[in-house]
Amino acid sequence: MKPASVLIYGFGNPGREDDGAGVALAEQVRAAALPGVTADSNYQLNIEDALLLREHDLVIFADASRNAVGQFRFSRLKPAASVAFTTHAMPPESVLALCVQLYQTAPPVYLLEIGGASYTLREGLSAAGAENTAAAGAFLLNLLRQPSFAGFEEATACRMDKR
Repeated sequence: MKPASVLIYGFGNPGREDDGAGVALAEQVRAAALPGVTADSNYQLNIEDALLLREHDLVIFADASRNAVGQFRFSRLKPAASVAFTTHAMPPESVLALCVQLYQTAPPVYLLEIGGASYTLREGLSAAGAENTAAAGAFLLNLLRQPSFAGFEEATACRMDKR
């Protein structure tokens, strides 16, 4: 079965080099203008984003990662409420948990982590960050061109390492 409405939500700070990888990926998807696919971005995730999840059949968050993910890693998220001093800068799992709590439903939600290399105060991605973002974008656009729930699930084992 094919999802009717897919949201790609990139987040991060483009003024901190590779931290802007999720935003850059969202722009790449937006430029592809695929039917049924919406791309959005912001500096951080907030409680209001729980409503965005509810309005789509499938959601993919994209963000830079300091974890050992190679060029990128694609995984399915599970709801996980977190207690924090603020409701700003929430992790995607908390946004998903809030969606379930508020609306008693949520679409399948995935995370596309993009390997980052540099996070200094500077506009634009580093060379490694740009390469990783391009690889993640190619992977995602291929997946989105013929989207199916089964295809997204099969792709969750995907982690790309540089050769």
